Amino acid sequence: MPANLPPEYLEAEKRFREATSLQEKISCLEALLTTIPKHKGTDKLRADYRQRLSKLKTDLQTKKKTGRHASVYHIEKEGSARVVVIGAPNVGKSALVAAVTNAAPKVSEYEFTTWMPTPGMMPVRDIQVQLIDTPALSKEHVEPELFNLIRTADLILLVVDLQSRTIEQLDEAIGILGEHHIVLQGRKDETPENERFPSIPCVVLVNKADDDSWGEEFEVLRDLYEDKRHLLSISVERKRNLERMKEIVFEILDVMRIYSKEPGKEADRHAPFVLRNGSTVAEFAAKVHKDFVRHLKTARIWGTGVHDGQMVGRDHVLHDGDVVELHT
Repeated sequence: MPANLPPEYLEAEKRFREATSLQEKISCLEALLTTIPKHKGTDKLRADYRQRLSKLKTDLQTKKKTGRHASVYHIEKEGSARVVVIGAPNVGKSALVAAVTNAAPKVSEYEFTTWMPTPGMMPVRDIQVQLIDTPALSKEHVEPELFNLIRTADLILLVVDLQSRTIEQLDEAIGILGEHHIVLQGRKDETPENERFPSIPCVVLVNKADDDSWGEEFEVLRDLYEDKRHLLSISVERKRNLERMKEIVFEILDVMRIYSKEPGKEADRHAPFVLRNGSTVAEFAAKVHKDFVRHLKTARIWGTGVHDGQMVGRDHVLHDGDVVELHT
């Protein structure tokens, strides 16, 4: 790697490595090129990146031409996890997605306002989670492709309306999903051992709990379902419990944030690497760069269960919030 590359380059390179969609990779690579100083020592590096940029743009154009009739339900995965929001008509799914992401789905008091899925990014504890608003689940009509999209979720948010047929909405949604071989993972993870279909973690969001007068209705629902379901009462209109919802999403996704540190420099606290809980130093190194994991010797750790800067091996298990300095 050429010498004298600025810190902005390292940050931009990290964003490029973490990009998932073609369009995101192109944008990140264009930004990366602007951070590389123009001198003889960087000529080859800039040429390599320009060649990669050209190939990415060609791939994107090819994809657009061949995918002109692609389904609107095919959405590129972005962020650290995918959460799909489902529910009956007019329960507040679109309003929820609009309230906690950068997306702008159409919100209306009329039923069946949402006709196609709409993705947005929800920030949670320094990470970005993809949240997807979806058309209503209804016995009358549901596009089969909706269920393919739901199957790609790391977590499902099932929204019901506390002020209208709450129990019917919940039971009907579970029934419709079951008919399409989608099993919602319960609070106690009690999926039968012989279950042929994988289960997906789920949180039931009981929306329109706008004031204390609806507390009794929620308690009835909780008595019926809380043993089997993660339940949370929310009010999108009043912004009630939306931050708590984000925390629950983070907890159920079972991920941790690991921050990288270069020798002699402060840790990068802006863009953590996201790994599954229980991941090791070697798995973190592979996430940073494939070359690191091959040549990794030791690492220094600041965080849980170690003293600051403690040297550890490849098999050391990391914890949320740890800072890692890799040594090859």
